[in-house]
Amino acid sequence: MNAVMEVTGEDVLGLPGQTLTLEELNTLVGLADGIPTVKLAQQLGLDEHTIGQIERAIQRKLGARNRLHMITRGFTLGVLVPRALCLMLCVISALEVDHDLFRQRFQRRPRTNNEVVRIVRISPGASAGNAPLYG
Repeated sequence: MNAVMEVTGEDVLGLPGQTLTLEELNTLVGLADGIPTVKLAQQLGLDEHTIGQIERAIQRKLGARNRLHMITRGFTLGVLVPRALCLMLCVISALEVDHDLFRQRFQRRPRTNNEVVRIVRISPGASAGNAPLYG
């Protein structure tokens, strides 16, 4: 079984998913890029009738009613992603600074079993001079 890789279009990236074949993904990316059917058929080495069949198969797989809905569903289902968004996310992640990197860290003193504090309560009737406050 061949693994479908991402397909790069002019304005969109096509990602594998929804059981689309590579041919279907190429067609979907081309249509989402606004390439006319005749030109898309030439680019993919297919005829217009075959492109129509592939388009109907994509519509069935994405649950779409028409071409516009098919492209919209492609974005909604994550099969299509705008390239501008990908570029923006790359720039943001490259510029993001790890603020924890600059936070000053203090060495904590390890607790030992010897550090025990004992507090003794003095009853109201006892004299303060005879009862120890700390034991």
